[in-house]
Amino acid sequence: MKINEEKNKQNYQMLLFKDNTGLSIEYDENNNTFQFHQLPVCDDIAPFYTYAYVCINYIILFFGGYGYKNDSYVYSKSVHKYSIRENKWMTFKNTLPNPLGGCVAILSEDNNYLHIIGGNNKNNAA
Repeated sequence: MKINEEKNKQNYQMLLFKDNTGLSIEYDENNNTFQFHQLPVCDDIAPFYTYAYVCINYIILFFGGYGYKNDSYVYSKSVHKYSIRENKWMTFKNTLPNPLGGCVAILSEDNNYLHIIGGNNKNNAA
């Protein structure tokens, strides 16, 4: 995502979340430099991976996931929000209708609709 819209400035930011690691990687294309910053990770999402996600208006929404929790592998039906600007996590009370992992989320061109496609659940069907 481009983070600086000033003329002739080419700065980009990439975010990485895996287990208990959150990392912001900023790249300055003009100076060919990277900066790294640690980010918090929500305890509820840390055990999961293969979740779907979308980024809109400096918010990342995470849907479902698959991971190791409470001594077994499980699928999640949770929905989480990470605010890039506020550097804060939120877990929504509303969830997906079914646990789901290995899926993909996409936004419609006008950013009004979100679609979650594919994936698996505990029965290997979604």
